[in-house]
Amino acid sequence: MPVRRPRRIFAQNSSGLNGGTVGRTVAAGLFGALAGAFVVMLALPSDLFGRVPQPSGTVSAEPAAIAVVDGDTLRVHDTVLRLQGVAAPPRGRMCQRDDGTSFDCGAAAAAALADLVRNRRVVCQLAGRDDTGYPQAQCIAGETDINRQLVANGWAHARTDAPTFGPEETRAHSELRGLWRGGATF
Repeated sequence: MPVRRPRRIFAQNSSGLNGGTVGRTVAAGLFGALAGAFVVMLALPSDLFGRVPQPSGTVSAEPAAIAVVDGDTLRVHDTVLRLQGVAAPPRGRMCQRDDGTSFDCGAAAAAALADLVRNRRVVCQLAGRDDTGYPQAQCIAGETDINRQLVANGWAHARTDAPTFGPEETRAHSELRGLWRGGATF
């Protein structure tokens, strides 16, 4: 009785390569392709992936379309923007007076901003974005430079990136205007 051997379905590779070598070659090729794609992505401009362009131009509104969000933030129509070069305390920030009493200096700064824009047309010149991503702007209400006046009245600090408001802040501090009155620190 003859011994039957199982039939081979696949013939041995005539090139002499076995499956392990081919697998490693394919894996190395894929790794090289991925590494090359990563290098190409790093070399491309960063705005390729949909970065939002810097806002520019002018936004303006009549009094009914203006809302005060915070001591240094306005909503003009649907655009929320920060006043460039100005840093006011946020609502809810408690400030201490010399006599030991405290008050919400953020609400006081927001009220001061509301007084500056009340019943006036506001025109804002957009100037890029702040460090949190909001559009920032230089705004005028009527004929009043809102950014400068907030600092001059003592309701906000001059930001270090806008040294042009430094003299106004120094004067407001020495004359105890706004939040500086009563020795408040913010």
